Formats: sequence, structure tokens, C-alpha cells
Amino acid sequence: MSALVANDLTPLLGLNAASATQTSSLCVQYIQTAFTIDNSEIKKLAGEINIPQKEVMAMVLALSKIFAESSKRQHNEHFFRKAISPYALPDPVADAVTGVYLKNQKLIFENTPSKNSSTREYTDLSWRMDVEIARRSVQNMAEPNWKFNVSTSKEPIEFQCDAAMLDKLKGELELALREEKDTHSQRF
Repeated sequence: MSALVANDLTPLLGLNAASATQTSSLCVQYIQTAFTIDNSEIKKLAGEINIPQKEVMAMVLALSKIFAESSKRQHNEHFFRKAISPYALPDPVADAVTGVYLKNQKLIFENTPSKNSSTREYTDLSWRMDVEIARRSVQNMAEPNWKFNVSTSKEPIEFQCDAAMLDKLKGELELALREEKDTHSQRF
């Protein structure tokens, strides 16, 4: 996750286990209601934990993002704790957040937008490289060709490409990763 998420989670550091559980439960509610939340819930929680509403909302958004991403990756307790470890949450808070995540993991997964969309969702990738060593007319000219099998939630996709197309694919994927780290993308 990003530095923005870390900053938004800072209020969690000062909470006790009960308040962390309450905050985490609000995150589950936020995900369950198609990423909408009643402002009165934020206001109520802000009053109970004595943190400004704006910071509570940012904290709920950031923690919800961690919940959704961990659920999509089907993180068990070990991997979820690893996902939240960069935020250095105190043990009672980390235990409370992890408990709420584990208790609601299936619900979170079922309500995460990419799971409910009609588009295919990536699940696995396998590949191999074929190299033609020689032809009758041309020798000593190796031309690699990559074959990919992309497993998706609906059906597998197979394709092949040469070195130039693979380099273009690499560039596009790197661009997508850079875009995810863009400041505007972080808020979503």
C-alpha cells in the first residue's frame, strides 16, 4: 500500500482493541453496502474515539482497501498480518483488526466490486518459450516465441507473441503499475 494509506491509518495507532474492532466492523459495513456509508455512523464513531470525522472517514477508506485487497488475494491470518505489518499497529489493535477481517473474509470477498463484475478476473498465468533453432533455408537464427495461458474466473485465454510484443506488453503492465501509484489513484 502507499504512504497515503499509512497516513490515513495513523489514528489506529492510538486506539484500544475495542475501538479498533468497532472501526474494522464499520469497514466491513462500508464494503457490504457497495462502498457507501451513512455519515451518522462516521460521526458516531468519531465522537466515541475522539478523532475528527474527516480522519475517521480516511481511516475507514484505507482499512477497507486493505480488507478488500487481502480478501481478493484470499489472505489467511498469516498473510493478512503481513499485509498490515508495515503500519506498525500495536498488537491488541492488529489482533482486533485481524479478527474482524478473518470473521468477515467471505462477506468482504463476495462484496468486492471486481468479484461481482461481468469481466474476467485473473487467477493464474503459465507460459513457455519456444525457440526455433534452424530451418532448411536459414541456420543459426534463433527466433524465440512465447506462449501464454492466462487462467481467468470464466475461461482460460491463450495467446502467443514474439520478443517485440512481449516488450510492449511489459511496458503496458509497468505503466499500469505506475498509474496505480499515482496520487489520484490512491484515493480510490
